[in-house]
Amino acid sequence: MAVAGLLTLTILALPAPAAATTRATPDDAGRQLAERYAPVVKLQVDASRCDEGEQFQPTDVEAVLGNQQVALRGPWRPPDLVRTQPEAKDISLGFPGHFLDFPGDPLRPGCGYAEWSADINAAFPATVYAHLASDPKFPDKLSLEYWFFYVFNDYNNTHEGDWESIQLIFDAPDPAAALAQEPIAVGYSQHGGAERALWGDKKLEVVDGTHPVVYPAAGSHANKYGQRLYLGRGSEGLGCDDTTRPKAGMTPRVAYVPLATTDYVAAYPWLGFEGRWGERQRSFFDGPTGPNMKESWVTPIQDAEVTWRDDSTTVPAGSILGPSSTTVFCAAVATGSNLLRETLDRLWLLILLLVAGVALVWFAASRTRWSDADPLPARKKRAWGQAVVSSARLFLGRPGTFAGFVLVFVVLSLVTVTLAGLQADRRDAPADLGAPTQNPAGFWLSVVALVTTILTLVAYVSMMAALTRTLDQLDRGQSVTTGDALRHVISLWRPLARVALQYYVVLAALTFFVATIPVAIYYAVSRAFAIPIVVAEGCSGSEALKRSRRLVQGRWWRTAVPLVIVVGLGVAAGPIAGIILLLATDLSASLINLVSSLLFAVAMPLAALAVAYLYFDRAVAVRQETPPAGPAATPTGPGRGDAQGSERPAVL
Repeated sequence: MAVAGLLTLTILALPAPAAATTRATPDDAGRQLAERYAPVVKLQVDASRCDEGEQFQPTDVEAVLGNQQVALRGPWRPPDLVRTQPEAKDISLGFPGHFLDFPGDPLRPGCGYAEWSADINAAFPATVYAHLASDPKFPDKLSLEYWFFYVFNDYNNTHEGDWESIQLIFDAPDPAAALAQEPIAVGYSQHGGAERALWGDKKLEVVDGTHPVVYPAAGSHANKYGQRLYLGRGSEGLGCDDTTRPKAGMTPRVAYVPLATTDYVAAYPWLGFEGRWGERQRSFFDGPTGPNMKESWVTPIQDAEVTWRDDSTTVPAGSILGPSSTTVFCAAVATGSNLLRETLDRLWLLILLLVAGVALVWFAASRTRWSDADPLPARKKRAWGQAVVSSARLFLGRPGTFAGFVLVFVVLSLVTVTLAGLQADRRDAPADLGAPTQNPAGFWLSVVALVTTILTLVAYVSMMAALTRTLDQLDRGQSVTTGDALRHVISLWRPLARVALQYYVVLAALTFFVATIPVAIYYAVSRAFAIPIVVAEGCSGSEALKRSRRLVQGRWWRTAVPLVIVVGLGVAAGPIAGIILLLATDLSASLINLVSSLLFAVAMPLAALAVAYLYFDRAVAVRQETPPAGPAATPTGPGRGDAQGSERPAVL
């Protein structure tokens, strides 16, 4: 008994089991959850030029804080320097209205930010910050956010600093419960909103069953679900996000943010900063606030209900007839943003450009005549304004005659849209399709683009020739149908092909080098009447090109301006209408591009008809300016290219 009692006392005197002091905490489960679902990031391929591809990566905040080239500035104007080389502890007390100033000018970034990012990231691994939060209104759900920090947003609205995130929602009240299940939904931040996906959705790519794959768009870092060109409207941003050239996936280091505010501010003092992570600028060129200032930081589920949408608009793959509205929209937004950046702090330059634009339009419109624009006779002198009005009147006055030309272009539009759809279907084409390249999708894209380009050029040449033939016959008082005009064009395929081949090959060669672009512009205008000359004067291809040069000689500028305006209106009509639809409606990009293509099919015959009128104007003017060498010869029969028995003036 004595021994037993002594043994009992000894056991009672032993310290408590170690397990009691190492009980798992919510943060332990949170770290495990954050590591389990760490994202795989597929950045876009970087390029040798700093304004192309992706030049930035998810950055460890510690690489910026304490850097000798960073400053903390105050909310006053001009902003006064508060501290140079601020560290995390220096900004932990809030500092609302203040901002971190990085080295460079966000309105004219050049290569400075890209070089600085590469320099500071060389010593730090790519990092994402994992933050768990519950929502007071939804206590049975848990949010896991991964925050990405980039030192610069190289998109249309360039600005210093860029915070992006992806968010996973669990139907669980705490991290431990979340470990026992899968997420129910995912949201990827994209500019002013986010796009949702259910866990298991086809568009959500997952590696090893738990790691979501994210495609940050080049420059903007908007997080996308796939490899596409995305069209931004509203909460999707304004412009186009490109994720078509991803690199191999990378898994950034996960920096876990503790649950309690006091704990995470102690671990990451910079999460107490209430200012902006980038230079203060006007409008949307301003640096962003940090994650702790976002609604999703404290009410993640409520924020998701308001800001998440179900999908994003993608730009259709392939090509359509004429310039697509989406392509023009992307380029226009980028160009407009560049112009705005250049003039944001130079108001005088913006005013000067606006005044110059208005003055140019007024000058061009006032230097021409719009009245007395009878469509016939065609062979008479006209101002370019009269040529435009004559084209419209003839087109509207004889809808049956010209509807056939529009129909041909409409059919061609549908063919090119169908080709674009086939290319999109083959985006993931297997290598056994026989494409002579290691990138089948790129091969088919090139094939479709080439076929569409050839179709467009053939259509324009044929239409220009057929409309000239139609106008020529109407001028002679003879009836003509679309079929008659097209059959005549087919009979002239050799000289027309010679003109088109030489014209476009020479232009392509001259525009290959920047130094010869002015020569290309001169050549394009001086040979612009070659196709009408083949039809109306019966010349060979080489003679038509020479004849066009002689018609334009001495009046290059007076010919170039009307041609640019007339052809520009024809080319731009569809895209301008498409851009209006893009901004004012929720129609799909494919439908808008189709509408744009159909408008192009209507506008281009009108533009081609106006070019034919301009040709007849120049031919008549040259004939009147040239003194007669003797009695005018009267043709005894049809010239080459004329219908049997038709009459035509000796010169034309």
